[in-house]
Amino acid sequence: MSIWIVTTGNSDVILKHDRSWGDLHYEAIDKLEHSNFGSVHQIDVYDQDAGYKAPARVLGIVYQNQLDDYFDDLLFPLLDGFTEYLKSKNDHENLSVDKVILILTNQENVFDSEIEDPKCPYWQDTCTLKPIFERYFEKNFPNFKGEIEYLELKPNASDEGLDNWDKCLILVNSLFQQNITNINNNKGKKKDDKQNKIFVSHQAGTPAISSAVQFASLAKFEKQVEFLVSNEYQTEKVTNISSSNYLKGIKLQEAKELLGRYDYSGVDKILAELWKQQSLNAEEQKIKELLAMAIQWNSANFDDFAKAISFINDDAKKRTQEWWWTGYEAAYLAVIRVIQGNYVEALFHSFRAVEGLLRYLDKNKYEHKGIHDLVEIVLPNWKLSDDIKMFKDYTSKQRNNLFHNLLGLQQEEVFKVWNTKDYSKWQERVLGCINFISRQNFTKLKDASLMSSVHEELKTAINNYELQT
Repeated sequence: MSIWIVTTGNSDVILKHDRSWGDLHYEAIDKLEHSNFGSVHQIDVYDQDAGYKAPARVLGIVYQNQLDDYFDDLLFPLLDGFTEYLKSKNDHENLSVDKVILILTNQENVFDSEIEDPKCPYWQDTCTLKPIFERYFEKNFPNFKGEIEYLELKPNASDEGLDNWDKCLILVNSLFQQNITNINNNKGKKKDDKQNKIFVSHQAGTPAISSAVQFASLAKFEKQVEFLVSNEYQTEKVTNISSSNYLKGIKLQEAKELLGRYDYSGVDKILAELWKQQSLNAEEQKIKELLAMAIQWNSANFDDFAKAISFINDDAKKRTQEWWWTGYEAAYLAVIRVIQGNYVEALFHSFRAVEGLLRYLDKNKYEHKGIHDLVEIVLPNWKLSDDIKMFKDYTSKQRNNLFHNLLGLQQEEVFKVWNTKDYSKWQERVLGCINFISRQNFTKLKDASLMSSVHEELKTAINNYELQT
């Protein structure tokens, strides 16, 4: 079953000339809410053939009962191009449209006093153009045996105008769910089945409508969708765009959002779905390797992370041969857990970062001594560091108490265990402890972590990949 979904906008119906407008407008005055405006204007003063434009709502009211005599006054710039394209498809590929869904707009519930302003979006609504569109399809598809359905995008409140991206998406999704449920889209069929196409012309209307229709149609019909796009200056030239290009862009946006939350497994899942059944190019392979590396790090599997990063980065290889490097990685993992809102793991990894380095220095393996006592044994000069003193006398004790009674944890409690009051001071304290033990001089945990550079490289690679698709 082939379906054509079409959005409509203020420029979908224009006039060839203005010779009839004055008389017809006068005849329709009693039907117009405001008769003191509604004039037409020439689209291009240098090109008389470009036609004339009138507010869609007014044009529809003026012409809806005059179509028998004056239909030929009207031009359909976008629709004509799409119609010819689909007719050509039918002639050359035997692909016919079985159903047309035309989306009209009606914002009468959004605007009240504003409709006295001729610039109000209310006047650009296309709901009054329905009789004109009906006549258009009768003329251009005289043998059409399918169904033509007219659906209205009709917001209910003043904050739901069709220029509101979020509200418009909700409205379009609802419209699709309620009215486009009886279509047998046959997702199980082969993707090259020519009788299983969903053509979508989404250019008309507000950008919010266009975007919402793209998302809704892709969500419902996925790879069956083929977008028909017309050139703004040469409307007779129509290009078809495969849904795969749109889907790839949407999936990459989802991946970028997950990457921003350091959800490397989520990013990997999206890209694996995007790349399935295809061989990867060099850029895709690089992203895959970086993600595999990031997933190992995110699971605190620092040994495998070290092997992977050492294979592609000589400087990183040198770093991973230092005895102290995992302490900084564990601490930065704690930072990421705070960002993700996982405060239990944030506390665990921050404490583990210091504890792990102290136990590394424990040459005699004092297994039965607690961290509090171990500090004095492996760090004879521990009193020189305020951060280590605090860790020894406060954090180590608070940590044990919390972990033995842990049912949940708030962000502030993580900071309190380290005797700090905010995110920044907490990082400074953890870093101070690790720097003192390792005798390094890093100024930020992010700079001390190898993973932070991997993350940035991954972000750059995905951004560049998105630009090229």
